[in-house]
Amino acid sequence: MKKITLAMLLLTSFGFVQAAELEDAQKLWDDKQFYKAFQIFNKLAHEGNFSAQWQLGEMYGFGEGTVEDADKAEFWLKQAAAKGSAEAATSLAAVKQRQAHRADIAYYTTSFDGANAAYAKFGCTRPAIPARSTTNEEIAAVNASIGAWTQCYDRFVSNLRNVAPPEKTISSSILPLMNNEEFKKSSVLISKVYENIWNNAKQIEKGVAEESNSWKAATEKFASDNNSVAKEIKVNTENEMQRVSRLQSELITRKQVLAVGMNK
Repeated sequence: MKKITLAMLLLTSFGFVQAAELEDAQKLWDDKQFYKAFQIFNKLAHEGNFSAQWQLGEMYGFGEGTVEDADKAEFWLKQAAAKGSAEAATSLAAVKQRQAHRADIAYYTTSFDGANAAYAKFGCTRPAIPARSTTNEEIAAVNASIGAWTQCYDRFVSNLRNVAPPEKTISSSILPLMNNEEFKKSSVLISKVYENIWNNAKQIEKGVAEESNSWKAATEKFASDNNSVAKEIKVNTENEMQRVSRLQSELITRKQVLAVGMNK
């Protein structure tokens, strides 16, 4: 009877120790101290702890804290599943999906070009702004072309703002298959690509604004030299420039567009 009681106490004590170690390992993993977490999970997994076996299998499968090894991942995840880990089967499926989507992961980490967010994709026709307008019909035509471009440019800016965070750019089916380093690497590349897209578009916007300002000044000068049309032309050009000014004030800054979270 005493032997049985002692054995039970030893098992209980061992269980408490494992639980404490498992908790420590999980905290290390949460803090992205993967190498240290791996050491503890590896020890506990070999001692038969199925929760540690599950975590160890995932770490092998995703290359967190150790060299990626799909075979070892499968071995430990199957061990965990056999002992009752409900999560192990899901993790094994994720590891296999990760292997199948290597090229997709590599696209975001090394080859992402931002084509879907590029200014050119929106087909914004740059307004043909003359040096000056001398009739109300000409002013109306210029106003229409600037207005159409403004609306198109607004759509481009709105989309760039929406997709700027890496989580919005990386496919929802690929994001869960990335490890932490891959996510950070892709975040840096995505941010750089979007910054270049934004800077190029800003140069176009700047050019349109400069042409608009020059057109306004020249058209109003013409109007002032021709008093019979001065008042009406001045009103029309001022209305259009108010629209351009409003566009410029509403545009997000580069910092706002590219403020993305870099931590997975």
